[in-house]
Amino acid sequence: MGTWLALYLIAASFCLEDTIPRPAYPGLVLPAVTVLGDAEHSLRLIPGSGVRISGLLLERLQPRSIEEVLRTVPGLYVRPEEGFGLRPNIGVRGLPPTRSTKVLLLEDGVPFTLAPYGDPASYYHPPVERFSAVEVLKGAGQILYGPQTIGGVINYLTPIPRGRAGGQLRLSGGTRAYGNVHLTYQGTRREGQGGWVLDLMHKRGQLNRDHTFSRVTDLTAKLLQGLSSSGRLMLKLNAYDENSQVTYPGLTQAQFEENPYQNPFKDDNFRFKRFGAHMAYEQLLGRRWFLLGNAYGYVIDRHWWRQGTLVWRNGQWVVEDNSADPGNYPGVRIVLAPNRNDGRLRHYEVWGLESRLHHSRRTGSLEHEVDFGIRYHQEFQHRYQIRGRAPTARTGAIVEDNDRYTRAYSAFLQDRIRWSDWTISLGTRLELIHYRRVNNLAMEGLGVSGRTRILGLIPGAGIAYSPSTRWTLFAGLHRGFAPPRVEDAIGNDGLSTELDAEMSWNAELGLRYTDEERLQVELTAFRLSFANQIIPASLAGGVTSVLTNAGQTLHQGLELSARASGAFLSPLLRPLSAHLSYTYLPIARYEGERYSILDRSVRITGNRLPYAPEHLLEAGLWVELAGLNLGLVCGHVSEQFADDLNTVEPTPNGRQGLLPAYTLWNLSAEYRTPIRGLVLKAAVKNLANTLYIADRTRGILVGSPRTAQLGLTWSF
Repeated sequence: MGTWLALYLIAASFCLEDTIPRPAYPGLVLPAVTVLGDAEHSLRLIPGSGVRISGLLLERLQPRSIEEVLRTVPGLYVRPEEGFGLRPNIGVRGLPPTRSTKVLLLEDGVPFTLAPYGDPASYYHPPVERFSAVEVLKGAGQILYGPQTIGGVINYLTPIPRGRAGGQLRLSGGTRAYGNVHLTYQGTRREGQGGWVLDLMHKRGQLNRDHTFSRVTDLTAKLLQGLSSSGRLMLKLNAYDENSQVTYPGLTQAQFEENPYQNPFKDDNFRFKRFGAHMAYEQLLGRRWFLLGNAYGYVIDRHWWRQGTLVWRNGQWVVEDNSADPGNYPGVRIVLAPNRNDGRLRHYEVWGLESRLHHSRRTGSLEHEVDFGIRYHQEFQHRYQIRGRAPTARTGAIVEDNDRYTRAYSAFLQDRIRWSDWTISLGTRLELIHYRRVNNLAMEGLGVSGRTRILGLIPGAGIAYSPSTRWTLFAGLHRGFAPPRVEDAIGNDGLSTELDAEMSWNAELGLRYTDEERLQVELTAFRLSFANQIIPASLAGGVTSVLTNAGQTLHQGLELSARASGAFLSPLLRPLSAHLSYTYLPIARYEGERYSILDRSVRITGNRLPYAPEHLLEAGLWVELAGLNLGLVCGHVSEQFADDLNTVEPTPNGRQGLLPAYTLWNLSAEYRTPIRGLVLKAAVKNLANTLYIADRTRGILVGSPRTAQLGLTWSF
């Protein structure tokens, strides 16, 4: 009903005379690359929860990984993995966090995951060092983006040239062989004509476990060019290279008790290269039309070599890959296979074109802001697996050779109707996805292929009431949509699995208060009701993810976000600033007639979903006196289950059992020296050196131990 009403109102608006002049041309921030737009204006109008993490907070946190940044946003649970946040696991409102497949990840408004439609796993994440701000959008507002419209949209913004030419050099080093060199330099052109930014970063260090190490180099060049008084072009190029000594599985219970940070797979290696380009364009077309455009593309090579293991099966040792369950008997340990090493070699090619039109008009006493957009998106995956005969082998027999293709067409239409203090948003998004899979090894090398198609219509509606410039009451309802991966939709035999897209109904009701930089508060109640929640049949999910259909689930809770400066409370407290993020998730359960993946004879209806902690808390306090800024951040994660049986006692293989609650403390300091532009920095992460279990999906993985770092920032 909401979809047809939106279409009717939009059509009617074009029959009436436009009397709303476009505002002055926006500043350097391109609307084409943002999801929240202008902070003060858009946060009052969006029909859902939204948070912007400023560059100032990014500086204060001194983050070692993106995980520290995202924990400041309510509703987000970031499950740690290796320590640098290279492959984050982000869950939203109780959704599965594994590889962040239930959240749409964007950089400057365009997707960057391996294959956003066909394989949206976050085996790559841009380094946190090159972000200038972070936007998080949940609720009905996310239907303007896709393909994921379930958990939320996280958009990372990169710096743009501002003011005079100059640069910044950041150097830091610390425990666990940590080192980081980050150089940013910007040049400017004539006033109002834009400029360019060059960003170069290299960091290295030991990860959470023994025999793990990572080296990351990232280079980004960005050009902003004014084409006329009403047009602007942005061009960005990026190259990323990662070489990591890192493995896949965790530990058994016996190994965890012996040494929780050990890693038997010292010869495993992960190599990742990515080259990307993005062009954004905006143009005013008279007084009523505003054109936004994005063109993007990237090429990825991801090679992961992992040593196999010996597993005791039916009275004998069997050679399997290092993701296999080592067994579940008392005292079981991972035993390396001396003659097995698997190379999972992946190649991705992704590109897309997107065009958006924004139109403003008035129909009587109603003001309309109409957005219409279309996008074409294409993906190619080549998946190659080689089985070597030695721990360090890099050649061997071919055991997988798959080509996977995706073509996606999408369009959206939204009308934001303003009347007095009310704003009503009505819209819909259409997704048409074509998948094709080719198994080149089938039929003795002749190959088999299969095709399938997925169609989704995603309506959304929201309302916002703003009696003043500071207060907003909002509510929204939208259809959640997430397509299955190519490998889940089409089997290796070329036959369609007839798997539907993931569908849900998501609702929000919230209250927002904004007083510029002094105080920002948002309280949101949410409900996510799934008719069909999909868990990919991937080894990345571990023992709890061997099926593709998780059926009906229900997620319901509250979120609170608050950011304040001392000036809001009292002039005497002006040096203070703080932030608070709290999530209460009392309901995250299986619905309907449900039986366990682990034991199909056990009914699990009403059980709590795995990796859905009931309480998440993040609080930070900073005080600045005489050029010295001290900060203390506390984060708490309540206990959570690792499997659908809600097992409490740990199993010998480490893959089931309760994950106990834990609390982490981070300490930071900044000192602005008398030397112009020179700032000294220091930080200690996990101050109490808390040992905690972060993950059990492939065995026990622990979080990062205490780390310390010193650094300096020189602005010139």
